[in-house]
Amino acid sequence: MEENILDDYVALLASKGFRLNDGDLHFIDFGRHYTDATESQVKIALEVTLIQQLSFDGSYFIALLESFVKEKITSKKRAYALLNRLKSSREKKHSCTVG
Repeated sequence: MEENILDDYVALLASKGFRLNDGDLHFIDFGRHYTDATESQVKIALEVTLIQQLSFDGSYFIALLESFVKEKITSKKRAYALLNRLKSSREKKHSCTVG
């Protein structure tokens, strides 16, 4: 079952009119092997990339995938919790206090 998760998601995207080109698909496969990610992690990273970037962005995808593998993310809920935590951390670094 794990093997078909990504293929099924890519087919679902195509059925809705969003087609990834061969270069994108090869890069997604490269990212999977580069990070040693599971099919589920790759699918979640791809889905989040497309939602957040509105297109396939390879560098964003790889950064997500690396984070998901490092943090052992296996669900969209945990993925978005991690993204919110990272965003919050970034905002704290860029804010200044007056006092």
